[in-house]
Amino acid sequence: MCISVILFIVLAVAAVMDVCFDKIYNEWICLAVMGGLSYSVWRGGAEGLVTALISMTIPVMLLYPLFMVNCLGAGDIKLLASVGCFLSIKETVICLGISFFIGAVFSFFKMMAEKNFLQRFRYLISYIREVAGTGEWKMYGDEEAGEKGRKKDKIHFALPVFLGVVIYKGGLFR
Repeated sequence: MCISVILFIVLAVAAVMDVCFDKIYNEWICLAVMGGLSYSVWRGGAEGLVTALISMTIPVMLLYPLFMVNCLGAGDIKLLASVGCFLSIKETVICLGISFFIGAVFSFFKMMAEKNFLQRFRYLISYIREVAGTGEWKMYGDEEAGEKGRKKDKIHFALPVFLGVVIYKGGLFR
């Protein structure tokens, strides 16, 4: 239970950083990874370390394509990788799924509040059609808005990650 509290604190601080500074500082991620790997070795020795390294790798492998097309930030991926240090492989995948569901709900409400749901949905459909038609990936959002527009339209994903882990580890979704 104590390790869950440490993980919750790591994620809460990361969420505050993301909301306040629009980034999650690498020093914080490194501290989380060192703490998580230390915990994994203490808990399971070499086997615990291997499991933690695999759990760290899963979010990176699954989410790297989203980073490459500008749909997810590097800090979010590194944060999810650090979460893997504290959790089993199965728990990491489940928390990843819950986090994306919460992120989708946040995005839906943000689009409804900004009254741009149909505009965003049309852009998504045209993006998918173009990528499927040309067979070439491109940055998501390039034609739609400049850098300021992309920052305005995004959600701070560290918050859904925090909530996803709290929901799962708190016992609401087991």
